[in-house]
Amino acid sequence: MTASVAIFFVLAADPAAKQAPWEEAAKDNGITIYTREVSGSEVREMKAIGTIDAKPQEVWKAIRDYPNYTKTMPYTSEAKILGREDGDKVLYLYSRLALPLVDNRDYVIKLTDDSDWKEGAGYLKVSWTNFDAPKGDPKFVDPVSGVVRVPVNDGFWKLEPRENGNKTWATYYVHTDPGGSVPKWIANKANSTAVPNVFAAIRKVVADDRAKATEKK
Repeated sequence: MTASVAIFFVLAADPAAKQAPWEEAAKDNGITIYTREVSGSEVREMKAIGTIDAKPQEVWKAIRDYPNYTKTMPYTSEAKILGREDGDKVLYLYSRLALPLVDNRDYVIKLTDDSDWKEGAGYLKVSWTNFDAPKGDPKFVDPVSGVVRVPVNDGFWKLEPRENGNKTWATYYVHTDPGGSVPKWIANKANSTAVPNVFAAIRKVVADDRAKATEKK
């Protein structure tokens, strides 16, 4: 589950209740971007919705290919699965971002498969939030000198079938704070760039996978 200072913002289940209304921020290449204020936080939530020209299962495969994020997501220099529970229903992921102009960032997140999917109906959904393992736990990652640990990283992808399951209506939500000395207005601006870039990256992975499959036929 990332451009420029942008990629700090890789991603939570939509917080419930008593939230400010979503405001449309931009439209970009068939993607509509929304933003809203979060009580007690200077960093705004972001949400992108749009169609991906592929089946939900194809998009799901691209999103869940975390080890290959170093190849598919901008500025991701390391992505490693630290642990699994209940098959692949729960994953723990460490990722480090090599960013221009600012210190690298890293994070450990817990990803949960919240899908309600059966025979091509329903939805596929993965949500994530920061995870802090105790020292000595296999999922604990020592802080790295010169790398800022991201203090807030919550988000989700939700995929719903459209056009008889041949296309996907995708929602990408993120609320994240890069931490460190980055001013919050810069963090918000970076998020507004990162969200459509992450969406575009997933679209590209799906298109590339389809092209490869066609070549093999």
